[in-house]
Amino acid sequence: MTIDGVMYHPTFLYESSWNLTVFILLLILRRYNPLRGEVFLSYAILYSIGRFVIEGMRMDSLYMGEIRVAQLVSMLLIAGAIALIIYRRKMGQENYKDQSV
Repeated sequence: MTIDGVMYHPTFLYESSWNLTVFILLLILRRYNPLRGEVFLSYAILYSIGRFVIEGMRMDSLYMGEIRVAQLVSMLLIAGAIALIIYRRKMGQENYKDQSV
């Protein structure tokens, strides 16, 4: 998209396309019967990945020093959700070991 001779990315289109893709992936994930809460955590990871990439294309971002705030929040959310999935699975395996008789 060109405005006043300057080329801009249609980030709203990219974000809409990404959100539709994430929705379809989450519907597929639901069929595999994940642990309770993993669909939500997967949404947080996938949405944040898309947000991180798309935010890099925007021209009107909020900066904190050299880094964009939205990208920082996205990185923290991705790391937190992955850590929570790993923790919950590890705790789930330990709980199953304790219950076997």
